[in-house]
Amino acid sequence: MLSSESLLDKWNGIANHTSGYVRIDSDHPMEWSIGYESIIQKSLLLITESKPRDLPSSKSIQVSYAQRATDNKWAITFRLTRAEQENVYVRLCFDLIESSRTQTDSVEGLEYVLDRYIQWSKLLELQKSGLLSEAERKGLIGEINYLQQIISLGVSPLSAVTSWIGPEGADQDFVDEYGWHEIKASGIGAKTVSISSLEQLDALAPGELVLYFIDKTSPNDANSFTLQSKVNNLRDLVRSNVQALDLFNKKLLQYGYIDIPDYSKQWYRFGGSNRYRIDEHFPKLIKGNVPSQIAAASYQISIQAIEGWKIS
Repeated sequence: MLSSESLLDKWNGIANHTSGYVRIDSDHPMEWSIGYESIIQKSLLLITESKPRDLPSSKSIQVSYAQRATDNKWAITFRLTRAEQENVYVRLCFDLIESSRTQTDSVEGLEYVLDRYIQWSKLLELQKSGLLSEAERKGLIGEINYLQQIISLGVSPLSAVTSWIGPEGADQDFVDEYGWHEIKASGIGAKTVSISSLEQLDALAPGELVLYFIDKTSPNDANSFTLQSKVNNLRDLVRSNVQALDLFNKKLLQYGYIDIPDYSKQWYRFGGSNRYRIDEHFPKLIKGNVPSQIAAASYQISIQAIEGWKIS
């Protein structure tokens, strides 16, 4: 199996960056090749029996297809047009190649690849890199865990997913009829919790801070899980409601998440959780209590010092 690093090495190893293409893996059920459209523009090529549907190009990747006169097969190319996006482009190409390795039917395989590319193009439109940072992964785990908990308490899947507004750029992660809820993930031994803006704990309605303690662990840990397994568990939980499932997948994209092998490699464990009431006396920095000259700020709150606001 390839890695994104070995794929890049293969590209860089093509002699003199000539205009020819090199087959990636003869054992792969789909005919993938890499090469250069010009001396500097990397290009991924897929040969298929069926004519593909039109795909959108982006500012960084140009998609085109044409029928070959030699055998009447169709050649689809994904060409990098902005060199500064090479890292994301290589990651995208790696994912298209490896995630399609189980596609043995040529027609279904083509549709799978095209749908996969559409997902990636949406990520690129949102200016996402295609790979979440470690802090973002833990944050997403925390928010998914909160979704699981409120659904298990009787909130309908659609209502629960609708209340998850953090991926849309809202200041708080969840807002529902009972108020707002800010979800945080910290290491199990953490002494502080990070607040990233003056707006994060600033709202007129009642609110709460939900803090999950999450650390990396080994797959041998009886209670271990991966980010991918948490996502799949939530999908299973809401699958009976098609609208909720579609909305959840949409919000994952907005968050910057797409199913890739990286998210199945790291294992995590929970070390408990705390909930805190956010009221007018809770220690926080908001625009109403800092000098007007301060336009933005992030800060740390001592976990021990907010024990008096602890709900559970």
